[in-house]
Amino acid sequence: MSEETRMILKMVDDGKITPEQAVEMLKAVGQTESDREENDFRGDDFIKDVEKWAKDFAAKMGNTVKDIEPKVKKIVKIMIQNTAKSIEEVGKVIKGQEEAFDDDNDNNADSDFNEDEYTPN
Repeated sequence: MSEETRMILKMVDDGKITPEQAVEMLKAVGQTESDREENDFRGDDFIKDVEKWAKDFAAKMGNTVKDIEPKVKKIVKIMIQNTAKSIEEVGKVIKGQEEAFDDDNDNNADSDFNEDEYTPN
């Protein structure tokens, strides 16, 4: 297996090109030496095709990022708002428990100790 063939198969494996694109590339690199000598210009065409594909791919990825960015920002904003609300609710629960604990301690302290009943020995 030639180095070019390995490189093309690796690009398919990495998801950089489609299998259909790989077939075209393999056809191009699979030519015999005599075919290459007769068709030297095809190498230039191949390079141009690869460059065009790379530019198209980059443009599509750029558009994808542009489409996703506002959605991600909205999701993050909602997550922050929900987190803040949750923290606020937890704070209210904790504060309510502290107040209930303080009230219980005040009531227990009053009922446990009565000065009138206390007589020193």
